[in-house]
Amino acid sequence: MTTTTFFSYKGGAGRSTTCLNTIPFLVESKAAFSRAPIILIDMDIESAGMTYLLNQEDAFEGKNDVKMFLKNEDSWSSDNSCELFEHPFYQWLVPVGNKFGLEDNRAVMFLGVDDSSPQLNHTEVTGKLVEVMTKLRRFAQNYHCKGIVMDSAAGDQVSARLAVNLADKIVFCMKMTHQFRIGTFNYLNKLGRNLGRTADEKEIILLPTVVPQDAIIDGVSQLETSLDDISNRINNLTNIEVRDEFVSSKDMFGINEVMRFKWKEGILFKLRNEDAVTPDEESALIRYKKLAQIISDD
Repeated sequence: MTTTTFFSYKGGAGRSTTCLNTIPFLVESKAAFSRAPIILIDMDIESAGMTYLLNQEDAFEGKNDVKMFLKNEDSWSSDNSCELFEHPFYQWLVPVGNKFGLEDNRAVMFLGVDDSSPQLNHTEVTGKLVEVMTKLRRFAQNYHCKGIVMDSAAGDQVSARLAVNLADKIVFCMKMTHQFRIGTFNYLNKLGRNLGRTADEKEIILLPTVVPQDAIIDGVSQLETSLDDISNRINNLTNIEVRDEFVSSKDMFGINEVMRFKWKEGILFKLRNEDAVTPDEESALIRYKKLAQIISDD
């Protein structure tokens, strides 16, 4: 059982959309179902991205949410012997499998954000991180959950730092702009220094996102330029290693740009069962599936 977070050093990388579209493939690859679900947590506490994408704002307004989960683990943790469905933490969760086009609605159980409640203060969770994670892992392992997935906030927000520290695997999303590449690798170097010895315990999956079609600018292929630049930056990383399956060749370079998502986010796994998907959507589906397989590889 692993904990995965989707992260980017700054906003605008399509992080939440990538997480959203990878989940149903994770359910398939891990064979998750109602009695052994995937737990999905919206850790973008200041923006509630996943909560909005799944249209679950009303489900958590005035109710137990991620903020309460982080502030008061005693309110949801329990070592008492009981059925999964009777556990206090499980009762906080909302089934959203159908949102992803899955027949088993409880194959994905979601903890969202009450956006109307006060923002989380760093002092409220300082010193509680280890205890919160220990109890969450214990719950997931005791009840044979297939994994914990967090949609992180961006950069150095409090909840982003928490998600990165909690995760075994970090899907590090980055756009292909020059600025984004520099910022991403500066952050990775800083992360390696901050994590110290624990850096070896984390698996970093480097994932270009919203990758446009190759363009020739000043007579140079921008795709090839990006590949070379990223390869050089990977070689210069210190104290941290990344998995480079999505930046090792032109044929499988990150998640391609999807025209639909410029106007309306969606779940392509679900759309493929309802409508004919376009070539850019079909290409993205192949990549989301590959990403799920990499995450599932324990």
